Amino acid sequence: MNIKDYEQDVTHYAVEVTKYLVSRGASPFDAEDTVQDTIVTLLDLDVLIEPRKLRAFMYRVAIRNYINHYRRAGKYAQIIEEMGRGLSEFAEKKRTIDLSELLTKLSKNDETLLTAYYYENLSVKEIAQKTGFSVSKIKVSLYRARKKLKKILEEEDVDDWKI
Repeated sequence: MNIKDYEQDVTHYAVEVTKYLVSRGASPFDAEDTVQDTIVTLLDLDVLIEPRKLRAFMYRVAIRNYINHYRRAGKYAQIIEEMGRGLSEFAEKKRTIDLSELLTKLSKNDETLLTAYYYENLSVKEIAQKTGFSVSKIKVSLYRARKKLKKILEEEDVDDWKI
């Protein structure tokens, strides 16, 4: 058999199988992709399929490839749906933290200091000028206030905190 005739047969059957898959409900893209996989399978074989058996082989392999692709796509959709449900359940369970409520558990000085630094965006130098204390005292007080707040957050069992 001439190799050119064999290539023409493969090309002819590829078009035929693609049309068959589309007629059975596959999208044109999926049908072409499936036929390409079939041709790759044909090329990977160590033996040459007889020309009289080539058409049946291509149909059989293409249909099996498409069924596997269809099942895999369904399984992926199911997994994504389950993950989406899991994420929405996680989001519903995740509690929101009112940091201002936790700040009230600190002393008035610590609460004022943290509020000035984090909410009012005042620099350490500005806070020192406002309060009349030295810059180093403000830094130490901020450090201690953050440690106290960290302890409160741990007692409240809050995992997602950053100061």
